[in-house]
Amino acid sequence: MFNITTIYDIAKKTGFSKSTISRVTSGNGYVSSEKRQIILNAMQELNYTPNQVAKNLRNCKTQTIGFLSADYFPLMGEFINIFNSMAASYNYNTTVFFTKNAKNEQKILESLANHLLDAAFILTRINEWDLINSYTQFAPIATWQRVKNTNIYSNYVDHYPIYFKILEKLYNKGFERVGHVFSLERNENTKARIQAIKDFSLQHQASDHSYQLFYGQQSHAGQDVAQKWLAQKNRPTAMIFYSDYVAAQFISALRLNQVKVPEDCFVIGSDDSEIARLMNIPTVDFCFRSQAKNGFIYLYNQLNQKNLPFVPQVPKFIYQKI
Repeated sequence: MFNITTIYDIAKKTGFSKSTISRVTSGNGYVSSEKRQIILNAMQELNYTPNQVAKNLRNCKTQTIGFLSADYFPLMGEFINIFNSMAASYNYNTTVFFTKNAKNEQKILESLANHLLDAAFILTRINEWDLINSYTQFAPIATWQRVKNTNIYSNYVDHYPIYFKILEKLYNKGFERVGHVFSLERNENTKARIQAIKDFSLQHQASDHSYQLFYGQQSHAGQDVAQKWLAQKNRPTAMIFYSDYVAAQFISALRLNQVKVPEDCFVIGSDDSEIARLMNIPTVDFCFRSQAKNGFIYLYNQLNQKNLPFVPQVPKFIYQKI
């Protein structure tokens, strides 16, 4: 004799209404990612399998792709909108998870092993790629980050060539002291940019690219860069940022201190995001829109044994005012 877990048990354990539980189990209707994860955790703990989910599990499909990000940052909104639209056009749902820490990220990846998710797209990660790779035995995983792993699909754009061209363009316009603001040092795109600087400096020894800062998050990073730039006696006359959002923060902070941009400091962002367009910031399109589409296309092809063509990814300068 054993008890069958029902939707009422899930509602009692989580404190959410039966209608909220139903929206999660059916995949119809909006439920926040936080509530959805709490409900999925309770379902797993109580061994609850709703009829529709049971049917999908027998077919090894939930029609749901997990979208993982360590935290929110402005470009994510544009990226997820494109990814989600692509998914919806092929009858897939997208569940967004803000992982926050390594333990939570791994817990969500376990959903691949438990067949609660068909696949995963990782926007920003916390755990090492070797650990993440161990879950590819259960389901396909894709990312836009540059990763040297044959099991994880990476539709990264090599930052080296275009970054080198930016340095050349700045140098030819008389900018010899250039500052650089990067993301985490461990990121492959950061490594590619640094290599471009090293190679360029060997060819142009009069140029100075020693002013380099690294940030693990975007929140308040631009303001911090501005304070450090203002404190410099020999300030870089041009600054290149890893994000349009951080570049926008920097510009706003400088203007509050009566520094003219671009007259006193020429600023280049990255991503060709909406904020760059609104503030008319010179930027580089690293093809995140195509990356979002290609990330889903890869996962769809893997899940359905299809061969949908990928969208071209060709980085280019935008708003060139140098």
